[in-house]
Amino acid sequence: MNFSTNNDYSFLFGGSSGQNDNTGFSLNDYMSIKNGSYGKLMKAYYKEQNSDGKTAAEVKKETQSKGVEYSEIASLADKFETAAGKLSSTGLFDLKSVTSTDENGFETTTEEYDKDSIVSALKDVAKTYNEFLSKATKSTNKNVARRAENLVGQMTNYMKQLSGVGVKFSDDGTISIDEDKVRNTDIGALKRAFAGKDSMFGQLASKASQIGTAATSAANNLKGYNKSAKYASDATTIGNLLNDQA
Repeated sequence: MNFSTNNDYSFLFGGSSGQNDNTGFSLNDYMSIKNGSYGKLMKAYYKEQNSDGKTAAEVKKETQSKGVEYSEIASLADKFETAAGKLSSTGLFDLKSVTSTDENGFETTTEEYDKDSIVSALKDVAKTYNEFLSKATKSTNKNVARRAENLVGQMTNYMKQLSGVGVKFSDDGTISIDEDKVRNTDIGALKRAFAGKDSMFGQLASKASQIGTAATSAANNLKGYNKSAKYASDATTIGNLLNDQA
């Protein structure tokens, strides 16, 4: 008897809807058997060694850990980008009308730069930058870690200019703000360093955004992982098999 391998046998598994039929077997399961992934899961389920030498429970734990890590890096990238965006806002470096009253009750209005707000925004950028880099440079994803190291290198290239406007660099790559130096720095120099998307911090924020995207992509590429740090079962017995192993 001859069989054609080109025939479509999907009707045997309840059609192409992907839903389980009365036998508890779906087309999704059939396709998983066909591509070999089902066999690997079964070996792990029975505590046999798979090609990576890990059981299903170990794979699940590792996947969940990486998913949480990548999601956290993406979130920290967003925070840094937001802080840098507030700093680079040109309005932060505009003259403000400041009214003061002397001891005799006379009011005087002058045009001044709000150095307090600039310092506050800079401190927020430094805080979020340090938190982001501490995670991203240690990422288990090589692409994310490499991009983060490149960002540190770019920051180092700006060291001389940034040090001149009140940004201090530590040996571990973190930064802090010299408030007195910022307050005593010419507003033109501060604008060149921090105002606008083309400023030094504006460019760094753009790089951080790309790293955050890479981290999100890495999380999405983890097989079966979802944002709840669980395997998505999609109503298949394979997904349930994984979720039972922990």
